Order: sequence, then C-alpha cells, then structure tokens
Amino acid sequence: MHCLITGGTGLIGQLFCAQWLARGNSLTVLSRSPDTVHRLCGESARGVSSLQQVEGPVDVVVNLAGETISKRWNRSRKDEIRRSRLETTNTLVKWILSQPRPPHYVLSGSAVGYYGNRGGDLLKETSGPGGGFAAELCRDWEAATQPLQQAGICVGTMRTAVVLSTRGGALAQMLPAFRLGLGGPMGTGEHWLSWIHEDDIVGLMLHAIDRNICQPFNACSPEAVTNNSFSRLLARQLHRPCVMRTPAWMLKLMFGEMAEELLLASQKMEPRTALDSGYSFEYPTLEKALADLLSPGSTSRNTAHTRTR
Repeated sequence: MHCLITGGTGLIGQLFCAQWLARGNSLTVLSRSPDTVHRLCGESARGVSSLQQVEGPVDVVVNLAGETISKRWNRSRKDEIRRSRLETTNTLVKWILSQPRPPHYVLSGSAVGYYGNRGGDLLKETSGPGGGFAAELCRDWEAATQPLQQAGICVGTMRTAVVLSTRGGALAQMLPAFRLGLGGPMGTGEHWLSWIHEDDIVGLMLHAIDRNICQPFNACSPEAVTNNSFSRLLARQLHRPCVMRTPAWMLKLMFGEMAEELLLASQKMEPRTALDSGYSFEYPTLEKALADLLSPGSTSRNTAHTRTR
C-alpha cells in the first residue's frame, strides 16, 4: 500500500515510517525539508514539499504534523500550535476530497489533552472533552476531519498519551536529572499520567490501519500511573534516589499555563477501543516499558525497530 504521511520526520513519524516500509509498502513524506526524508524516514521513502508533488493513488494517509506543544506558551506560540495542526489538516482534507480515488483510511492525530484535567476519572473514548487550551485545540483538530467522515472515508483519530522514548519527548527530557539523582515528582505527584511505549504507539497505528478503526481511540497503555509512581519507578530503574520534588508554584513560574495543562493535569486514560479490537500491548506495564528502554543491553534505541505485527 501507498501511505502519505505528514509529520513523518518527528519522533513517532520516523518509527512509523520504518515499520511501514519494513512491510514492503511505499511511502511519501510531506515535509518542509524533503531533502532530509531519506535520512530520517528510510531510503525508499519519497520526500515532497507540497501535496501537488504526490504521485499515484494513496491508500492510507497518516496526519501527525504539528509544532511541539511542550514549550512555554504565549499568545503567538499558541497561535502557531493551532495553525500548524488545523491549517495542515484542513489543507489535507481538501486534497483528499479532490482525489479521483481517495484513500480508504485516514489516521489523524489528537492527544490526551482532549480530556483536560479530570482528576481520577477513568477516561474512555466516550468521555467528553475537558476545558483549557489543549482540550479546545484537540477538539478542533478532531473536528477538522469531519468532512472526510461525511464523505464516507474511514477516519481514525489517535488521542496520544505521553510517548516513552529515549530518542525524544518527555522521558528524554527527564533522564538527565534522574540520572544525577535529582529527579522526582511534580507538585503533589498525585495526578494521573497516561503513557505508551514507543513500540506500542507504532504497533497501535498499524493495528488501527489494518482493522479500519473508524473512530477516536486512546493511544495509551492499559496501566496509567500517578506521577509519584512514575517517578519512583524511573528512579528505581536508574538505581537512583527519588527524593527531590518540584513544587507546583515553581513549575507554574517556569512554564506558565503549560504547566497546569500538561505537567500537572490529571488524565487517567483507558485504551478501551484498542483492547476491544484485539490489540495486544507489548509493554502493558510501566516497569516493563522502562526496563526495555533503559536497561543495559536492551534493544538498541538508536535505530528504529522493524518488528511488524
């Protein structure tokens, strides 16, 4: 099959591209830097800078494009975060609808932020959206694909939890402090954290494509943990103490609104759709996930896996 992907040079995108190509499929990567596609996404991937350069029928579209949300927010930053997701998705939707043979499946991004700060509530796909900038962003991002659904195209919307990887993202940012024995919980540490191993996010993406999951689904492990538990397990895996705690006021001073919505928000997701559709998580527990990512002699984290399901 031929897949067109946006955001293919990002953390999740690169891993997906490697596994997609390992299946013997073809791949086109829409990127602002198409010359980097061969190096980041695979020699057989084709990089293009505009949709007009896409050749041949496309069977699957994966839409992951968007500026990082994990930097301090201000008005211009928030505008750019919204624009990078909504304008890209709107343009992509118009292009798909203009094709003489539209793709049969579209996998579009969203995030755990959809649910807002929900305390200890168990968040299934049927749970409504929360409040705040991140929730509004995710709600609008998901709504941007409605014209495709109205046209009868199967759309899966992936509400992604924190992706654990040593290549980038939250875990990679935490590791320096934890390796020095300076890591610990944020705020009270009682807020819930939903997460997923990098291999399982890609495995779940392929599963959604294979099974034609035409609805929003939570891309998270079956085991949410509190921030206290996460910090203790990470420190234990690194054989370091877990005694430092970053006060909530300090996080808010450093990161402003982003701290409340991303670092201190409590989101206890359940991957009900994934489980009901038969997906089997390779790393269902945090202990197993961290052991794979951080143990000496673990599977190389410097090259993308080519395991397929």
